[in-house]
Amino acid sequence: MKTPVLRLSALTVALSAAIFGADIPAPAPAASPSRVEHLSLAEVVAEAFRSNPGLQARTHAANAATSDARAANRSRFGDLSAVASYSYYSDDQIIRPMSRELIASGMGGLPWDRDQLHYGLAYQVPLFLGGRLVNQVAIARLEAQKSETLREGTHWQVRFNAVSLYAAAQALDRVEAALAGQIDALSQTKADIDRMVAIGKRPEVDRLKVEDDLAAAQAQQAAVMADRTKVSSLLLALLGRDPAGTLVVDSLPNTIPAASPDRRELRDLAMRATSVRIADLDAAQANRAVAVARSAFLPQVVGSANYLENTGLGIHRTLDTWGASLGVVIPIFSGTADAQRFHAARERQAASREALAQAQLQASASLQDALARLDASHVSVVAANARVAASGEAARIEQVRYQTGAGSIEDLLRALARKEAAFSALALARADQITAAERINTLVEKEIFK
Repeated sequence: MKTPVLRLSALTVALSAAIFGADIPAPAPAASPSRVEHLSLAEVVAEAFRSNPGLQARTHAANAATSDARAANRSRFGDLSAVASYSYYSDDQIIRPMSRELIASGMGGLPWDRDQLHYGLAYQVPLFLGGRLVNQVAIARLEAQKSETLREGTHWQVRFNAVSLYAAAQALDRVEAALAGQIDALSQTKADIDRMVAIGKRPEVDRLKVEDDLAAAQAQQAAVMADRTKVSSLLLALLGRDPAGTLVVDSLPNTIPAASPDRRELRDLAMRATSVRIADLDAAQANRAVAVARSAFLPQVVGSANYLENTGLGIHRTLDTWGASLGVVIPIFSGTADAQRFHAARERQAASREALAQAQLQASASLQDALARLDASHVSVVAANARVAASGEAARIEQVRYQTGAGSIEDLLRALARKEAAFSALALARADQITAAERINTLVEKEIFK
């Protein structure tokens, strides 16, 4: 009986971060040669928070959205601009209309010049836009809240990726160690059988069977080492380091800290997780967008003022003018375009409400799945510990039976394979337990399991 192939199970643990979390961006390879790094789990998590490119990108995006919201709010105060123009006409033209001078001195008393320069300040402020500006400012603020919420959610996803990849590396180290132990045992058995075959105590077929299992175990060890290199590269990329480096991790803990959280409290926390909050903010933005679309049917009032210096370059005379105005625009007909935009906004509002309900249901379902997987992982660890104890004793007995001639080589090889499989299963079960607990932390965005 061949040794069970564990590569797919190990790779499933190793890639759990990619399944649940965000994509892990890989930095450009560093020019310096790769080094061997030993990091604890706490160090990995801290460095991921500090250096992960994806998390840093979210932080910059949140800062940008906050600045956009401030800009939208400050547009309420209007725009002050410096203006200037230069004109050269074919004939003299009046620099500025002045009715009092016209009455006092006639047309000849007005300032005429063909070479003119006008410069000064112009100010315009929205006084009433039917609620459009107020709601646009609110939409920008909600967008800033969304960006900050996404940053917080990415924070937890990066933590999950770091913990799950670290646990996968620990598990693969244990699997590799178990395979190395099996290879040593098979090598010793082969050496014993070689001597027995040489003196005719055992048949040649026993030696061939051991060689077959030994070669299979060595091939499996190479596959596990390749998986370990892949996990190490993903984890280093998560930290913003050169993926070509070598990472040494701590051993898996023999006991996993357990917690008995209130299931109702977990569900309440899940209802406030990133996905639900984003959907809620989307719904709030959709409500504001309806108000913006409605403002197209209401009058708009804009105030403006200006101060200008009007200079005749030919007559060397400068005159100042100022003015203030109040403009009102009343929409009458837009070819039903405004009505269609309002209808579209209402439909998006309805869609956002449905999306919020879907996000809440999905968050609740994901939490139930994570809790079930955590319960299953506890059972798996207990069962794996029992398998380790039983398979170890069985392998010892079969070794004695074979050496005394009471057992067959098949029985011995099966016992050695079960022993290695039990140690590997225990490592993978502990890694699954760590990952399942961390997934609950990520779903509720609170460190329930430490």
